Amino acid sequence: MEILMEGDATQLGEVVISALGIDREKRSIGYSVERVSGSDLKESGETNLISAMSAKAAGVQVTQSSGAAGAASYIKIRGNASFTANDNQPLFVVDGVPIDNSQLNTEDLRGGVSLSNRAIDINPNDIADISILKGGAAAALYGTRGANGVVLITTKKGSFNQPLKVEFNSSMEMTNVNKLPELQTTYAQGVGSTYRSIANGNSSPLSWGPKIADLGFDAGGKITSVDSLMRPGSKGTVPSFNNTENFFQTGFRFNNNLAISGGNEKNTYYLSIGNLLDNGIIPLNTFSRTSVKASGSARVSNRLKLSSSITFTNSRGQRMQQGSNTSGLMLGLLRTSPSFDNGNGEVSDPADPKSYLMPDGTQRRYHTTYDNPYWTINRNPFNDNVNRSQGYVQADYQVADWLNVMYRFGMDNYSDRRTQVFAKQSRNAVNGRIIEDVYNWTEYNSDLIATAKKDFGKLSTSLLAGWNVNQRNLDNVYVQGDGFALEGFNNMSNAGTVISTQGINRRRLAGVYSELTLGYDDQYYLTATARGDQASTFGDVSQTIFYPSVSGSWVFTQTLGLSNNLLSSGKLRGSWAKVGLEPAFGSNRTYYERAGSFSGWIDGVQFPFGTTTGFSLSNVLGNPTLRPEFTATTEFGIDLGLFKNKLNLELTSYNQQSRDLIVAVPIAGSTGFTNSYQNVGKMENRGIELNVRYNLINSNDLSWNVGMVFTRNRNKVIELAEGVDVIDLPWGFFGANQRLVKGEAYGTLYGDDWERDANGNALVDADGYPVYSPTEVVVGNPNPDWLMGINSDLRWKNWTFDMLWDIRQGGDIWNGTRGALYYFGTHADVGGDRNATFVWEDVKKGNSGVYAPGTTINGVDVSGQANTTAIPANYLSYASGPLSGFTGASSPFIEDGSWVRLRQLSANYSLPSSVY
Repeated sequence: MEILMEGDATQLGEVVISALGIDREKRSIGYSVERVSGSDLKESGETNLISAMSAKAAGVQVTQSSGAAGAASYIKIRGNASFTANDNQPLFVVDGVPIDNSQLNTEDLRGGVSLSNRAIDINPNDIADISILKGGAAAALYGTRGANGVVLITTKKGSFNQPLKVEFNSSMEMTNVNKLPELQTTYAQGVGSTYRSIANGNSSPLSWGPKIADLGFDAGGKITSVDSLMRPGSKGTVPSFNNTENFFQTGFRFNNNLAISGGNEKNTYYLSIGNLLDNGIIPLNTFSRTSVKASGSARVSNRLKLSSSITFTNSRGQRMQQGSNTSGLMLGLLRTSPSFDNGNGEVSDPADPKSYLMPDGTQRRYHTTYDNPYWTINRNPFNDNVNRSQGYVQADYQVADWLNVMYRFGMDNYSDRRTQVFAKQSRNAVNGRIIEDVYNWTEYNSDLIATAKKDFGKLSTSLLAGWNVNQRNLDNVYVQGDGFALEGFNNMSNAGTVISTQGINRRRLAGVYSELTLGYDDQYYLTATARGDQASTFGDVSQTIFYPSVSGSWVFTQTLGLSNNLLSSGKLRGSWAKVGLEPAFGSNRTYYERAGSFSGWIDGVQFPFGTTTGFSLSNVLGNPTLRPEFTATTEFGIDLGLFKNKLNLELTSYNQQSRDLIVAVPIAGSTGFTNSYQNVGKMENRGIELNVRYNLINSNDLSWNVGMVFTRNRNKVIELAEGVDVIDLPWGFFGANQRLVKGEAYGTLYGDDWERDANGNALVDADGYPVYSPTEVVVGNPNPDWLMGINSDLRWKNWTFDMLWDIRQGGDIWNGTRGALYYFGTHADVGGDRNATFVWEDVKKGNSGVYAPGTTINGVDVSGQANTTAIPANYLSYASGPLSGFTGASSPFIEDGSWVRLRQLSANYSLPSSVY
């Protein structure tokens, strides 16, 4: 075998997709554009397009919300540019048409289900290419919607003079739980070594009871009040159960796609149909997607070309309750005592009622506070059904050899219908509840673009001018029925009380934009853009916001004559730009909302109350002069091609300054409001990005490419409102919480800690317990130190072997689950010898702390001395004492979020054409 060490001479001549879908030579752009190929997305095997982008692009961070089938994924480019978390995701554009990627979660942060983000509706098999516009200059032509970057998706199309091409692929994947919390299986339900369950009428939700090995069943199937109905027919010793491991199943994912494409001299066509079925690791949790796409183009004349595309998608999910709510799946699983079998021996069929029902039809559960997980998945289902259509029509007219005019009209429309049921006896709604929640989204986008290109000797010029109108409509109808008259009849007509709300959201944006590009001798390039926007969300006062950018590049190897076998190509680039983020809908006005109250645990009075309706003004005062948030980005970079362009490196440094960030500023209560929206915040992101690609081997039968992407971002909150030093971000329960604090990173974790001396040592009392401090301090930073992706692509004849590593260094997390399980006595850490004692250790300092000032033991003052007092390893320390997440500080439960993940490992074989 002869291995040819041939390089790629076209690294700087590569064509990339820039803003508005414009093809640009890579050598001419003065900013970073990241590319992810459609084949890379398809080979990832991911259901969600965003998840498929993990570890494939520098500057991009992807977070999955859950391991459930159809769960949302969150994407962020170059850190947080806004104080509002949901406003930090990029704009998605498909074939030049903006589309919605919302999650539209109607539940509070304590509960609900893991919904999909709407980019999941896109079939990865229909994608030809993705370009990620990361910096301000790259996204400046999108103006008010470009602050967080843009994900440009180009779909597959037919080509002129292309013979008929048929593509079919089918795959089956299996998924399993990667890691679960470690649980103890030694101790039974109860407190103080006393067995206490529902059966003996003195139930406790805790697992600080006796050893399970010390329990048994008598001849009648009972012992220490263990009811035979809890485990019918049992004799002898009491078994222990790991309910969490027994609950999850092997998931199966089936994906089938068929596409045909082709074209002649005047027409092209592309047709595809795809079907995905994902049976998740949670029993009865499913997600399915069926998509049909048709696109084509026609050369009507030598000057006029027409093209269009339409995609229909149906996505369906059956989802389960999550979070810190008493019907939550994981809450019920992890808190169940190992002496109780949630599945009642019927885990082979999770739908069997014997697992969650008593013979009299009442719910079978370990404690009345929580639902049995098998009850939750069978009796509290959440179903959603999304029908979506997205497409465009486009006309390109070549007015002259140097002038082209294009008009494109696009639409994105979907209806999302959701139904949530809580059967009677459910802990979250004891009398039963049904919720019908319907969203209708429509987005219209219209672009008229004229492009003039003319060369004057070595000088090339390109001038673009465009006009854009965008309108987004969101309608929502929410209906909730409570109190079922008949059990098992899950219908709104069966509810005794029905309340409803309706929401109407209309946003319109109009803008004009232009771009001028100058190039000289294929070495020097300069581009300037400008856009002016008006939007309905800017406030009642008419405002036109201006967004400029300038960028340049220099192919220095050509100018200096440096091209050789070592340094094949080199380009320096730099840019500056200002882009924006429009205010949230409704923030420019004060509105009425349906009145009601909520304690944090249960609903209070809700209106309508009987036949009486009730509305109240929002607590937040709208601002009619509100402006968009602005982000100014300065970026510099270098692109190098080495060893005949076999080794390519792209290094980028950026500085993003975000200002006029919208904050709900506290105002005097005498106004009748608590807060008012103001443009007052400032925040910065500084970072570096590195992209390395190396073509190790390139021959007819064998090729091997390896690559690495690296991201390092540092974020800092520069300024909040005058007189405001801290803003709490939304969070789900209690313990550590995320805050915006001047001088700190976005979302810095604050929580309670132990009292400490000047050297940072925890103070301990005479009983050996750390002294709790009610003052909250910084306990962690959730932002990673750096991210890295390493990929390998080996191709031999018809075989392809792919591997992708995803590495994250740093980023703290608060493990509230571990803290809760310490309290409930189910975590493996508290499953040792509970008759033993131990000297407490401070995980932060790695020592046992020192005695607090004024502490005396046996009449001796031990202030400041090292702690040597032993404490009991039982519920007195964890359930009654300060060592759990419910009873003590949150700082011991801060953990390092670093990981090394083998995200993708695949082997593919392509059948030779002779087979078919």
